[in-house]
Formats: sequence, structure tokens, C-alpha cells
Amino acid sequence: MAQLSEKGPTKKESILNAAIGVFGQFGFQKTSVDDIAEAAHLSKQGLYLHFSSKQEIFLASLQKYLDDGLILVQEELSKGNSSLYDRLLGAMDAWFGRHYATFSPKSFDIIKTGNSISGVQIEKYKDMFRSKIAKAIAESTEFKRSKNIYSPKEISQVLFLCGLTWKEEDVTSRADLIKKFGLCIRVCCQIET
Repeated sequence: MAQLSEKGPTKKESILNAAIGVFGQFGFQKTSVDDIAEAAHLSKQGLYLHFSSKQEIFLASLQKYLDDGLILVQEELSKGNSSLYDRLLGAMDAWFGRHYATFSPKSFDIIKTGNSISGVQIEKYKDMFRSKIAKAIAESTEFKRSKNIYSPKEISQVLFLCGLTWKEEDVTSRADLIKKFGLCIRVCCQIET
């Protein structure tokens, strides 16, 4: 997995960051290479110096987006002075909340496209997210003191399913989404907040 660059993004990273924004706005089908080049402040030919096709840009930008997401999730879960509730809420927002901010409803074809082009790889990212959540729960003294009858793995699965609500029509804002996450965390983990 790629690390977030401390020196600033390389040209390729800048292209990928621009591409995910364009794919997030228009979806895979309606995004053109010209759209990506314009967003990256390059000519189409300049873009082709780094990538050979729209599909290659899509896969690389999706991988970078998911890698960056896992880094953000780990940062949230590693906040040792924060409560388990706050760490889980931060991790849910880092993974799912940013989807809400990045993708518009008309771009949801990128989910189908990503799954059809690279479904096995995407499942690995989902598994890594759930594993990080389960590990944080299992290692938490707050959870160990709770009277929860479910395993950290089971809870991480339910929290993941809750996170999928970012695509629902009744979620009106990122704040609304975070509120739903908070309720789910309290119910699933059986911890006081």
C-alpha cells in the first residue's frame, strides 16, 4: 500500500487525486480522459505519458483512494488518548464519510465498475477495514469491560454494513451519516459514551 507523501504529491499522485474527484462527480461511464486531463491541469497527451487508458487511471486512482482511506482509518484507531467510541467514529468517518463527500449519486456506477474490473482487490480492502476495526475493538479495555456477547469480528461486520448507509437517500449530510454511525457503534459495542 502506498503511503501518503509528506513532501507533497508526485505528478502521478496529483493525476490520481484529480481523477478520483472527476470519477466521483460523473461516474466511470461519463468521465472522459479529457475531463481527467483538465482536472489534472494537463493535456490529454501529457496524461498519456503517465497512463495508457481511462481504465488504468481508474484502477490506479481507486487503489490510491482506498490505500489513503486505510491510512486515515489507522490514524483514527491509533489515537490512544481517545475513547473506543471516538476512535471507531473517526474510523467510520475516515472510511465511509469521505465516500459521502467524494461521490455523488450519479457516480455510483464506479462501484459496479470497480467490482467488475477489480472485485477481488476491493474485497481485500473491505476485509482490511473490517480487520482494523475488529482489532481495535478486541484490544480495547472498554470493550473488554462491556457485557457484549458478540465478537469483535461480528461487530466489525455490522459496523461495516452500517457504513454502507452512506449511499441511502435519507442520508442528507455527512453529519447525519456520522450520527447514524454513532448510534450503531453504541448499540453494537455496548459501551458508554
